[in-house]
Amino acid sequence: MTIKQQQGMSLVEMLVSLVAGLVVVAGGISLFTSVIVSGNTTLMLSRLNQDVQAVTDIIARDIQRAGYHPSAAVEMADEVSPALSVARKYIFSTTADLYTAAGDTKPNCIRVKYWDPEPASGTGSVVRTYGYASSSKLLRVNTLYSEPSSAALASADCTTGAQLVSSPEVRIDNLSFELVSGSTPTGVRAVNIRISASHARNPDLSISLERRVKVRNDGY
Repeated sequence: MTIKQQQGMSLVEMLVSLVAGLVVVAGGISLFTSVIVSGNTTLMLSRLNQDVQAVTDIIARDIQRAGYHPSAAVEMADEVSPALSVARKYIFSTTADLYTAAGDTKPNCIRVKYWDPEPASGTGSVVRTYGYASSSKLLRVNTLYSEPSSAALASADCTTGAQLVSSPEVRIDNLSFELVSGSTPTGVRAVNIRISASHARNPDLSISLERRVKVRNDGY
């Protein structure tokens, strides 16, 4: 009776199998890493979009309220003179309520004035200024609860107040306001808000938004 000797894998075969296994494992790890990175990028872009949308909503909502005063209709009906009118102080001014910083080509600061029946402070008068500084990439909001002034905006008005964007991951790269003339005889105007932002840790992730907001109480 002849007994056959059992042979195992040779060294070459073991090395080939080991290399093939490593290739498969490396491919799996690469795929898993790509999925994780892609998911993280999508999450960061989604949060960036959400924060920029929220900022735009806040500014747009205030622009829509600009010029509101409860006595405006009564004063118009009674033909109250401009010198004695209280409501006229809240009308949005295309010259006084927009400010263009030195070195910029379009206004990056806007002031809105309106009457709030339930104010956070004061008697109801709200004067709110949104100002963006391109040098520091900061967007600030300053709120006063006092009767509006007819004085034009200055640099100091646009660089004070609290930061509107609280997230350290959001960097505002640009903000501008553009006045759009009305196409109808009534003279209704609108303001174009243009804002662009990027992620602080990944500047390649960026978003740009543009929104047109009607100025409902512009004095016409």
